[in-house]
Formats: sequence, C-alpha cells, structure tokens
Amino acid sequence: MTNARTRTGLLATVALAGVLGLAGCGVGGDDDAAAPAAKTSAAGTEGASDPQPSASEDRADESPGSGDPTAATEADSRSPGADVPRSDCTAPDLKVKLVAKGSEMNSEYYDLQLTNTGGRCAVRGYAGLSLLDGGGKQIGKPATRSQDGGAGGNVVLDNGDSAHAVVKTPGKGVTGGDCAAEPARIKVYAPGNTKAVTSSGTAGIRVCGGTLTTGPLSTSFPR
Repeated sequence: MTNARTRTGLLATVALAGVLGLAGCGVGGDDDAAAPAAKTSAAGTEGASDPQPSASEDRADESPGSGDPTAATEADSRSPGADVPRSDCTAPDLKVKLVAKGSEMNSEYYDLQLTNTGGRCAVRGYAGLSLLDGGGKQIGKPATRSQDGGAGGNVVLDNGDSAHAVVKTPGKGVTGGDCAAEPARIKVYAPGNTKAVTSSGTAGIRVCGGTLTTGPLSTSFPR
C-alpha cells in the first residue's frame, strides 16, 4: 500500500515537472518573438515624430544668401562690372550736344550725346531733354520717353567717351509746317542728376506737331 502511494506521488511529481518545463519553453519563445517587433515599432514612432532633413535641404540651407543677406551682396560684388556704379556721371563732368542724323519714315532724327570729361562713371536709363530760346525760356514741353534705340543698359564712360540717345520729331511735311521756333540751346539732365547741362549744340532742331521724344541712353547711335 505504501509502495503504491509512493509510485503515485512520484508520477505526479514527474508530470508536474514536465508541465512546468513545457510552460517555461513557451514563455521564452514568446518573449524572443515579441522583442524585435517592439524595437521596430519604437523606431517607426521616432521617425514619424522627428523626421530628419534630407541632404538636398541641408545643401539649400548652406547656399550663399539663404540665411545671411551679406553673402548675396558679397557674391554680387564679384560679378563683372559690378564695381562700376550706375548713373553716377554728374553735370560738371559732362558735355552735351545734338547731332543731326537725317530723315526717315516722316521723322527727323538726332543723336543726343553725353560726353564724359572726368573720371570713369556710368549712366543708365533716360536723359531729360528740353529746348530753350535765346532768353533761356523753355520752348514747348520736355521730350517724352520712347523705345527708339533699344532697351539701353548700363553705359560705362571713360574720359572722352559718349553715351547716345535717339531724339525724334515729326517732319515739317507731316504736320503741315506746324513747327516751333529753332532753339538757341538745349538743356539736358543726365540720369540721377538734379543739375542740368546746357549747350548751344542744337543741330538746328525744330519740334513739329508738338512731339519730341528721346530713347534710352546706349553705347552708340543705331545705324
């Protein structure tokens, strides 16, 4: 009787140990499988909440002028011709005159010349032009702007160089002889100047039909 109970107890102990052993193996396997999944999820969460900038964005941030306004200025100062100011020729260093260029398409053409007598300077844009009588009174209205001669640009003038602009007025035949008196002088404002230059070099111009235009300054008169 005692032996039977002993065998029964031993069998139960063995059975219980086997159950615990199997249970232990099952838990260990679940932990090993779950761990990599948890790491992947954590990495995914970090990527979503804190995205890293791409290489192209890093390069854009480092480009000149993107965050430092002086960088663009320094880069511009190295460009060709950037050391020459625009429209800085002043009245005391300029001589002006008109040169007749003939008739074409019912209009009379003249070359307005601004000649530099000082150090290197530049002009850009339009000169102001008016005609004066012998007493210094303005004849008619100042010239209006046109695109005759092209788009113009920055004209750099060394000593003795000239900038040119196309001046035009209708011919006498177009206006039926409606022409103003011949001026005694021309009055010219260089771009950026508030002081005018006057000259007796009028080329005998007479404004007809009340229309007088001037184009932008350029390096030469168009041929």
